[in-house]
Amino acid sequence: MSDSDSGGRARRRRSRRARRSRNLPVDDAGVAEETEEAESEAPDDHDPSEGPPAAAPPPPTRRGRKGTKGRKSRKGGPGRDKPAAKNGAGQRSTASAGEMDPVSKFSASALSRVTVLGDRPTEVVYKLAEQSQRKRGTVILGTLLAMCAMALVTLAGVLIYQLVSGETIGPDRAETAIVDPPEGHSTLVPEVFQGKEDNEEDVFEPIAERPDDAEPLTEDRVFAGTEELELDDMKLTMRDSEVTDTCTALVWGEELAQTLVDGSCTSAASAVYKDPDDQYVAQFALFDLEDESAAMAVNNALDPTNYETEPGFLLPRDTSIDGLRQGHSQATTQVMGHYLAVHWVARTDGADPEEGTAMAEVNVVAMNASESVYKELRDAREAQE
Repeated sequence: MSDSDSGGRARRRRSRRARRSRNLPVDDAGVAEETEEAESEAPDDHDPSEGPPAAAPPPPTRRGRKGTKGRKSRKGGPGRDKPAAKNGAGQRSTASAGEMDPVSKFSASALSRVTVLGDRPTEVVYKLAEQSQRKRGTVILGTLLAMCAMALVTLAGVLIYQLVSGETIGPDRAETAIVDPPEGHSTLVPEVFQGKEDNEEDVFEPIAERPDDAEPLTEDRVFAGTEELELDDMKLTMRDSEVTDTCTALVWGEELAQTLVDGSCTSAASAVYKDPDDQYVAQFALFDLEDESAAMAVNNALDPTNYETEPGFLLPRDTSIDGLRQGHSQATTQVMGHYLAVHWVARTDGADPEEGTAMAEVNVVAMNASESVYKELRDAREAQE
Protein backbone atom coordinates (compact mmCIF):
# COMPACT_ATOMS: atom_id res chain seq x y z
CA MET A 1 0.00 0.00 0.00
CA SER A 2 1.38 3.36 -0.95
CA ASP A 3 1.73 6.40 1.25
CA SER A 4 -0.92 8.18 -0.71
CA ASP A 5 -3.44 5.42 -0.10
CA SER A 6 -2.67 5.36 3.61
CA GLY A 7 -2.97 9.12 3.85
CA GLY A 8 -6.23 9.09 1.93
CA ARG A 9 -7.74 6.56 4.32
CA ALA A 10 -6.70 8.59 7.33
CA ARG A 11 -8.24 11.67 5.84
CA ARG A 12 -11.47 9.87 5.12
CA ARG A 13 -11.71 8.64 8.70
CA ARG A 14 -11.23 12.13 10.07
CA SER A 15 -13.80 13.49 7.65
CA ARG A 16 -16.35 10.91 8.77
CA ARG A 17 -15.70 11.76 12.44
CA ALA A 18 -16.23 15.45 11.76
CA ARG A 19 -19.49 14.85 9.94
CA ARG A 20 -20.83 12.57 12.69
CA SER A 21 -19.95 15.07 15.39
CA ARG A 22 -21.91 17.75 13.56
CA ASN A 23 -24.97 15.52 13.07
CA LEU A 24 -25.26 14.33 16.73
CA PRO A 25 -27.47 16.41 19.13
CA VAL A 26 -25.97 18.16 22.08
CA ASP A 27 -27.84 15.95 24.61
CA ASP A 28 -26.47 12.84 22.94
CA ALA A 29 -22.80 13.81 23.17
CA GLY A 30 -22.13 10.63 25.06
CA VAL A 31 -23.27 8.59 22.06
CA ALA A 32 -20.90 10.55 19.78
CA GLU A 33 -18.00 9.90 22.10
CA GLU A 34 -18.72 6.18 22.16
CA THR A 35 -18.87 6.15 18.34
CA GLU A 36 -15.54 7.96 18.07
CA GLU A 37 -13.96 5.58 20.59
CA ALA A 38 -15.25 2.61 18.63
CA GLU A 39 -13.81 4.02 15.41
CA SER A 40 -10.50 4.82 17.07
CA GLU A 41 -10.27 1.22 18.28
CA ALA A 42 -11.13 -0.19 14.84
CA PRO A 43 -8.18 -2.01 13.13
CA ASP A 44 -6.19 0.05 10.71
CA ASP A 45 -5.81 -1.11 7.14
CA HIS A 46 -2.19 0.03 7.07
CA ASP A 47 0.30 -2.64 6.11
CA PRO A 48 3.45 -2.58 8.29
CA SER A 49 5.57 -3.75 5.41
CA GLU A 50 4.78 -0.63 3.52
CA GLY A 51 6.50 1.54 6.07
CA PRO A 52 5.22 3.96 8.67
CA PRO A 53 1.98 5.68 7.86
CA ALA A 54 2.01 9.19 6.77
CA ALA A 55 1.67 11.90 9.37
CA ALA A 56 -1.88 13.10 9.89
CA PRO A 57 -2.46 16.47 8.29
CA PRO A 58 -3.93 19.32 10.33
CA PRO A 59 -7.75 19.56 10.62
CA PRO A 60 -9.09 20.61 7.28
CA THR A 61 -10.69 23.97 6.84
CA ARG A 62 -13.74 24.70 4.73
CA ARG A 63 -11.37 25.42 1.84
CA GLY A 64 -9.50 22.20 2.46
CA ARG A 65 -12.71 20.19 2.40
CA LYS A 66 -13.62 21.73 -0.89
CA GLY A 67 -10.17 20.88 -2.14
CA THR A 68 -10.54 17.30 -0.96
CA LYS A 69 -13.78 16.94 -2.77
CA GLY A 70 -12.10 18.32 -5.86
CA ARG A 71 -9.27 15.81 -5.58
CA LYS A 72 -11.78 12.99 -5.11
CA SER A 73 -13.54 14.02 -8.26
CA ARG A 74 -10.27 14.26 -10.18
CA LYS A 75 -8.95 10.94 -8.91
CA GLY A 76 -12.14 9.13 -9.51
CA GLY A 77 -11.94 6.45 -12.14
CA PRO A 78 -13.12 3.02 -12.99
CA GLY A 79 -10.59 1.37 -10.74
CA ARG A 80 -11.74 3.30 -7.62
CA ASP A 81 -15.51 3.43 -8.02
CA LYS A 82 -16.20 0.23 -6.12
CA PRO A 83 -13.98 0.94 -3.09
CA ALA A 84 -15.42 4.41 -2.87
CA ALA A 85 -18.94 3.03 -3.04
CA LYS A 86 -18.10 0.46 -0.32
CA ASN A 87 -16.68 3.11 1.94
CA GLY A 88 -19.71 5.35 1.31
CA ALA A 89 -22.10 2.54 2.33
CA GLY A 90 -20.15 1.98 5.53
CA GLN A 91 -20.29 5.65 6.22
CA ARG A 92 -24.12 5.78 5.84
CA SER A 93 -24.53 2.69 7.98
CA THR A 94 -22.41 4.11 10.78
CA ALA A 95 -24.14 7.49 10.56
CA SER A 96 -27.60 5.92 10.69
CA ALA A 97 -26.56 3.96 13.80
CA GLY A 98 -25.29 7.07 15.57
CA GLU A 99 -28.14 9.45 14.69
CA MET A 100 -31.46 9.55 16.71
CA ASP A 101 -34.93 10.33 15.37
CA PRO A 102 -36.84 13.32 16.87
CA VAL A 103 -39.17 11.10 18.95
CA SER A 104 -36.22 9.30 20.54
CA LYS A 105 -34.55 12.64 21.26
CA PHE A 106 -37.70 13.93 23.04
CA SER A 107 -38.16 10.72 25.00
CA ALA A 108 -34.54 10.72 26.15
CA SER A 109 -34.74 14.38 27.17
CA ALA A 110 -38.04 13.87 29.06
CA LEU A 111 -36.72 10.75 30.74
CA SER A 112 -33.64 12.66 31.83
CA ARG A 113 -35.73 15.45 33.37
CA VAL A 114 -38.08 13.03 35.18
CA THR A 115 -35.08 11.13 36.49
CA VAL A 116 -33.59 14.33 37.87
CA LEU A 117 -36.91 15.40 39.51
CA GLY A 118 -37.54 11.96 40.96
CA ASP A 119 -40.87 11.98 42.91
CA ARG A 120 -41.15 15.77 42.90
CA PRO A 121 -44.05 15.98 40.37
CA THR A 122 -46.25 13.78 42.61
CA GLU A 123 -45.24 15.73 45.69
CA VAL A 124 -46.07 18.99 43.98
CA VAL A 125 -49.54 17.72 43.03
CA TYR A 126 -50.20 16.53 46.58
CA LYS A 127 -48.96 19.79 48.05
CA LEU A 128 -51.16 21.84 45.73
CA ALA A 129 -54.22 19.72 46.60
CA GLU A 130 -53.45 20.00 50.30
CA GLN A 131 -53.08 23.75 50.07
CA SER A 132 -56.39 24.00 48.18
CA GLN A 133 -58.18 21.95 50.85
CA ARG A 134 -56.65 24.01 53.63
CA LYS A 135 -57.73 27.20 51.94
CA ARG A 136 -61.29 25.95 51.46
CA GLY A 137 -61.44 24.66 55.03
CA THR A 138 -60.22 28.02 56.28
CA VAL A 139 -62.98 29.81 54.38
CA ILE A 140 -65.68 27.47 55.75
CA LEU A 141 -64.35 27.75 59.29
CA GLY A 142 -64.26 31.51 59.04
CA THR A 143 -67.87 31.59 57.83
CA LEU A 144 -69.04 29.37 60.69
CA LEU A 145 -67.19 31.47 63.24
CA ALA A 146 -68.75 34.62 61.82
CA MET A 147 -72.25 33.09 62.04
CA CYS A 148 -71.65 31.99 65.63
CA ALA A 149 -70.45 35.45 66.52
CA MET A 150 -73.57 37.01 64.99
CA ALA A 151 -75.80 34.56 66.90
CA LEU A 152 -74.05 35.37 70.17
CA VAL A 153 -74.38 39.09 69.55
CA THR A 154 -78.10 38.69 68.80
CA LEU A 155 -78.66 36.57 71.91
CA ALA A 156 -76.79 39.06 74.04
CA GLY A 157 -78.96 41.86 72.65
CA VAL A 158 -82.15 39.96 73.48
CA LEU A 159 -80.98 39.23 77.02
CA ILE A 160 -79.97 42.85 77.59
CA TYR A 161 -83.35 44.03 76.28
CA GLN A 162 -85.19 41.68 78.63
CA LEU A 163 -83.08 42.75 81.59
CA VAL A 164 -83.58 46.44 80.88
CA SER A 165 -87.27 46.37 79.91
CA GLY A 166 -88.38 43.45 82.06
CA GLU A 167 -90.49 42.12 79.19
CA THR A 168 -90.52 38.72 77.56
CA ILE A 169 -90.21 38.27 73.82
CA GLY A 170 -92.63 35.95 72.05
CA PRO A 171 -96.14 34.73 72.84
CA ASP A 172 -97.09 34.59 76.50
CA ARG A 173 -97.76 30.86 76.81
CA ALA A 174 -97.56 29.19 80.19
CA GLU A 175 -95.36 26.19 80.68
CA THR A 176 -98.06 24.04 82.28
CA ALA A 177 -96.89 20.68 83.56
CA ILE A 178 -99.07 17.59 83.31
CA VAL A 179 -99.62 16.02 86.73
CA ASP A 180 -100.75 12.41 86.78
CA PRO A 181 -103.78 11.77 88.96
CA PRO A 182 -103.32 9.62 92.10
CA GLU A 183 -103.59 5.86 91.80
CA GLY A 184 -107.09 4.50 92.29
CA HIS A 185 -108.65 7.89 91.60
CA SER A 186 -112.31 8.24 90.81
CA THR A 187 -113.37 8.25 87.18
CA LEU A 188 -116.90 9.44 87.85
CA VAL A 189 -118.47 11.62 85.19
CA PRO A 190 -121.79 13.45 85.64
CA GLU A 191 -124.90 11.80 84.32
CA VAL A 192 -126.37 15.17 83.44
CA PHE A 193 -124.14 17.71 81.73
CA GLN A 194 -124.88 21.19 80.43
CA GLY A 195 -122.10 23.03 78.62
CA LYS A 196 -122.41 26.64 77.54
CA GLU A 197 -119.83 27.44 74.93
CA ASP A 198 -121.71 29.79 72.63
CA ASN A 199 -121.62 33.43 73.59
CA GLU A 200 -124.07 34.78 71.07
CA GLU A 201 -124.46 38.16 72.75
CA ASP A 202 -120.70 38.59 73.27
CA VAL A 203 -121.31 39.34 76.92
CA PHE A 204 -117.77 38.37 77.87
CA GLU A 205 -116.12 39.92 74.81
CA PRO A 206 -114.13 42.50 76.91
CA ILE A 207 -112.32 39.62 78.66
CA ALA A 208 -112.12 37.27 75.66
CA GLU A 209 -108.30 37.36 75.85
CA ARG A 210 -106.08 37.26 78.88
CA PRO A 211 -103.94 40.41 79.19
CA ASP A 212 -100.19 39.99 78.84
CA ASP A 213 -99.65 41.46 82.30
CA ALA A 214 -102.41 39.46 83.99
CA GLU A 215 -101.65 38.16 87.46
CA PRO A 216 -102.42 34.54 88.37
CA LEU A 217 -105.52 33.75 90.37
CA THR A 218 -105.46 34.10 94.17
CA GLU A 219 -107.89 32.96 96.86
CA ASP A 220 -108.71 36.54 97.85
CA ARG A 221 -109.38 37.47 94.25
CA VAL A 222 -111.58 34.45 93.50
CA PHE A 223 -113.31 33.60 96.77
CA ALA A 224 -113.62 36.98 98.46
CA GLY A 225 -117.31 37.40 99.27
CA THR A 226 -118.22 33.88 98.15
CA GLU A 227 -117.63 31.98 101.37
CA GLU A 228 -121.40 31.61 101.62
CA LEU A 229 -123.78 31.23 98.69
CA GLU A 230 -127.50 31.67 99.20
CA LEU A 231 -130.68 31.70 97.10
CA ASP A 232 -134.13 31.62 98.72
CA ASP A 233 -134.10 28.76 101.19
CA MET A 234 -130.98 27.07 99.79
CA LYS A 235 -127.72 28.01 101.44
CA LEU A 236 -124.23 26.62 100.72
CA THR A 237 -121.13 27.18 102.86
CA MET A 238 -117.50 26.79 101.71
CA ARG A 239 -115.76 23.86 103.39
CA ASP A 240 -112.47 23.79 101.47
CA SER A 241 -110.69 25.86 98.80
CA GLU A 242 -107.46 25.96 96.85
CA VAL A 243 -105.68 27.96 94.15
CA THR A 244 -102.92 26.31 92.14
CA ASP A 245 -100.68 27.16 89.21
CA THR A 246 -100.84 23.54 88.00
CA CYS A 247 -104.20 23.24 86.30
CA THR A 248 -103.80 19.58 85.41
CA ALA A 249 -103.68 18.64 89.11
CA LEU A 250 -107.45 19.23 89.29
CA VAL A 251 -108.47 16.80 86.52
CA TRP A 252 -108.06 13.25 85.28
CA GLY A 253 -107.87 12.17 81.64
CA GLU A 254 -104.84 12.55 79.37
CA GLU A 255 -106.61 14.44 76.60
CA LEU A 256 -108.22 16.86 79.01
CA ALA A 257 -104.88 17.55 80.68
CA GLN A 258 -103.22 18.11 77.31
CA THR A 259 -106.00 20.52 76.30
CA LEU A 260 -105.31 22.57 79.40
CA VAL A 261 -101.63 22.69 78.50
CA ASP A 262 -102.38 23.66 74.91
CA GLY A 263 -104.71 26.41 76.18
CA SER A 264 -101.91 27.89 78.31
CA CYS A 265 -103.75 27.49 81.61
CA THR A 266 -101.75 29.53 84.11
CA SER A 267 -103.79 28.97 87.28
CA ALA A 268 -106.96 27.39 88.58
CA ALA A 269 -109.17 27.71 91.65
CA SER A 270 -111.29 25.04 93.32
CA ALA A 271 -113.68 24.93 96.29
CA VAL A 272 -116.18 22.58 97.94
CA TYR A 273 -119.56 23.75 99.32
CA LYS A 274 -122.16 21.94 101.43
CA ASP A 275 -125.60 22.76 102.71
CA PRO A 276 -126.19 23.04 106.49
CA ASP A 277 -127.63 19.50 106.63
CA ASP A 278 -124.78 17.99 104.59
CA GLN A 279 -127.28 16.51 102.17
CA TYR A 280 -125.90 18.20 99.07
CA VAL A 281 -122.41 18.99 97.87
CA ALA A 282 -121.17 21.35 95.18
CA GLN A 283 -117.62 21.49 93.79
CA PHE A 284 -116.58 24.62 91.89
CA ALA A 285 -113.56 25.02 89.57
CA LEU A 286 -112.33 28.03 87.60
CA PHE A 287 -109.60 27.74 84.91
CA ASP A 288 -107.66 30.77 83.66
CA LEU A 289 -106.83 30.13 79.99
CA GLU A 290 -105.22 32.10 77.19
CA ASP A 291 -108.36 33.12 75.34
CA GLU A 292 -111.97 32.22 74.69
CA SER A 293 -111.09 29.60 72.06
CA ALA A 294 -108.90 27.76 74.55
CA ALA A 295 -111.71 27.85 77.11
CA MET A 296 -114.12 26.34 74.57
CA ALA A 297 -111.65 23.57 73.77
CA VAL A 298 -111.40 22.60 77.45
CA ASN A 299 -115.17 22.76 77.74
CA ASN A 300 -115.51 20.23 74.90
CA ALA A 301 -112.91 17.94 76.50
CA LEU A 302 -114.92 17.95 79.76
CA ASP A 303 -118.18 17.03 78.07
CA PRO A 304 -118.93 13.34 78.75
CA THR A 305 -121.42 13.29 75.87
CA ASN A 306 -118.70 14.26 73.38
CA TYR A 307 -117.54 10.91 72.04
CA GLU A 308 -114.89 12.52 69.86
CA THR A 309 -112.74 13.09 72.94
CA GLU A 310 -111.39 10.70 75.57
CA PRO A 311 -113.13 10.58 78.95
CA GLY A 312 -111.96 13.06 81.56
CA PHE A 313 -113.38 15.24 84.30
CA LEU A 314 -112.68 16.88 87.66
CA LEU A 315 -111.02 14.99 90.47
CA PRO A 316 -113.06 15.11 93.72
CA ARG A 317 -111.53 17.51 96.23
CA ASP A 318 -112.92 15.58 99.16
CA THR A 319 -112.64 11.85 98.56
CA SER A 320 -114.70 11.12 101.67
CA ILE A 321 -117.85 12.36 99.90
CA ASP A 322 -119.46 9.44 98.11
CA GLY A 323 -121.47 11.72 95.80
CA LEU A 324 -118.23 12.87 94.11
CA ARG A 325 -116.90 9.34 93.60
CA GLN A 326 -119.96 7.33 92.65
CA GLY A 327 -123.67 7.58 92.00
CA HIS A 328 -125.68 10.31 90.38
CA SER A 329 -124.28 13.82 89.77
CA GLN A 330 -124.88 16.81 87.55
CA ALA A 331 -122.53 19.42 86.08
CA THR A 332 -122.79 22.76 84.36
CA THR A 333 -119.93 24.55 82.56
CA GLN A 334 -119.80 28.10 81.28
CA VAL A 335 -117.25 29.79 79.01
CA MET A 336 -116.74 33.27 80.47
CA GLY A 337 -114.28 34.99 78.16
CA HIS A 338 -110.88 33.39 78.72
CA TYR A 339 -112.20 31.66 81.85
CA LEU A 340 -113.99 28.33 82.13
CA ALA A 341 -116.22 27.78 85.17
CA VAL A 342 -117.33 24.27 86.21
CA HIS A 343 -120.14 23.60 88.74
CA TRP A 344 -120.53 19.98 89.84
CA VAL A 345 -123.34 19.05 92.26
CA ALA A 346 -124.63 15.81 93.82
CA ARG A 347 -126.17 14.30 96.95
CA THR A 348 -123.49 13.59 99.49
CA ASP A 349 -124.47 9.92 99.59
CA GLY A 350 -124.48 9.57 95.79
CA ALA A 351 -128.19 8.69 95.69
CA ASP A 352 -130.51 9.71 92.90
CA PRO A 353 -132.12 13.14 93.33
CA GLU A 354 -135.42 13.30 95.13
CA GLU A 355 -138.54 14.48 93.48
CA GLY A 356 -138.72 18.24 93.31
CA THR A 357 -136.26 21.00 92.45
CA ALA A 358 -133.77 20.67 95.24
CA MET A 359 -130.89 19.47 92.99
CA ALA A 360 -131.60 22.21 90.45
CA GLU A 361 -131.59 24.83 93.20
CA VAL A 362 -128.23 23.63 94.44
CA ASN A 363 -126.88 23.93 90.92
CA VAL A 364 -128.10 27.50 90.54
CA VAL A 365 -126.71 28.55 93.92
CA ALA A 366 -123.31 27.02 93.10
CA MET A 367 -123.05 29.16 89.96
CA ASN A 368 -122.69 32.23 92.19
CA ALA A 369 -119.21 31.01 93.09
CA SER A 370 -117.90 32.60 89.87
CA GLU A 371 -118.83 36.10 91.06
CA SER A 372 -115.20 37.25 90.74
CA VAL A 373 -115.36 36.82 86.96
CA TYR A 374 -118.36 39.15 86.74
CA LYS A 375 -116.46 41.73 88.77
CA GLU A 376 -113.53 41.51 86.35
CA LEU A 377 -115.95 41.84 83.41
CA ARG A 378 -117.46 44.98 84.93
CA ASP A 379 -113.98 46.53 85.42
CA ALA A 380 -113.03 45.72 81.82
CA ARG A 381 -116.14 47.40 80.46
CA GLU A 382 -115.52 50.49 82.51
CA ALA A 383 -111.95 50.67 81.25
CA GLN A 384 -113.17 50.49 77.64
CA GLU A 385 -115.60 53.35 78.21
